[in-house]
Amino acid sequence: MISAGKCHVGKHRENNEDAIFISDSSFGCLPNIYIVADGMGGHKAGEYASFLAIQSFCNYVKDHSSNEISHENIKTFLLEAIAYTNNVIYQKAMENELLKGMGTTFLVSVFIDEDIYIAHVGDSRLYIIQNDIIKQLTIDHSFVEEMVRQGTISEKEARNHPNRNAITRAVGTNPKVEVDIYNSKIEENSFVLMCSDGLSNMLKEEEIIHIFKNNGDLENIAQSLVDRANENGGLDNISVIIIRGLKGR
Repeated sequence: MISAGKCHVGKHRENNEDAIFISDSSFGCLPNIYIVADGMGGHKAGEYASFLAIQSFCNYVKDHSSNEISHENIKTFLLEAIAYTNNVIYQKAMENELLKGMGTTFLVSVFIDEDIYIAHVGDSRLYIIQNDIIKQLTIDHSFVEEMVRQGTISEKEARNHPNRNAITRAVGTNPKVEVDIYNSKIEENSFVLMCSDGLSNMLKEEEIIHIFKNNGDLENIAQSLVDRANENGGLDNISVIIIRGLKGR
C-alpha cells in the first residue's frame, strides 16, 4: 500500500480536533489500517475524543494480534473494535464533567487483497476516485443529509446549510453506537480519499478531481487538497488520507 496523509487546523479554529492514523503495512492483526476522526465537545474534549478513539481502536487491534483476519470476519472485527472504542470514550466522559458529551466521527478502512472494508460513524467521508469519476462510498450521518435524502433540500442547498455540521451519530456520546459497514472492489488506477468535513465542505467534487488529475505524487495531492480547502475559507480542521496500492502498481 502507498498512502499520504495531512491534518491541518484550518484558518478559523484554535484547536485541531481532527486526528488521523496510517499504517500501510501490518498492524496488530490487520494487514493495514487508515483512520480519520473528527472530534467534538466543549473545552478541549473534542481534541481528546478523536485522539482517544484512535488510541483505543489501535490498542484493541494490537491486543488481538493473534487473530487471523480474513474476508469472512473483518466486518465483525471492525464492529467489535468500534464498540470497544465507543465504550472507552463514553466511560471517560462519564468520569469527568469537563469531558461530558464528547464524541467523534470515526472512519476506518482496511484493504484485503483487492477489497476495501470500511466502518463509518458520523460525517467524515470516503471517496473512490478513478479517472474523471468520483464516487462517495459513505453516507453522512447528519441532519442535512437526511433532509437531502427526503428531498426537503437539494445537495447544493446542503453545502451552505447552517446546520451542515450537525451529526446524528458519533462514537462516545452514547453507551452504544450504530456503525455502517461497507466493502468494495478497488479497480486499477483508482485512489481512495478519506477526509473530514473540513475538506468535503470546502471543496466541490470537480475541484477534488482537478487536483488529482494535476498532481502525480500522493503527498502533493494531499497538500494541494488542504491548501485549496484553506483558500476556500478553511472554516474547520482539515484531514486527508489518500491511498493507492493494488498489486502491480
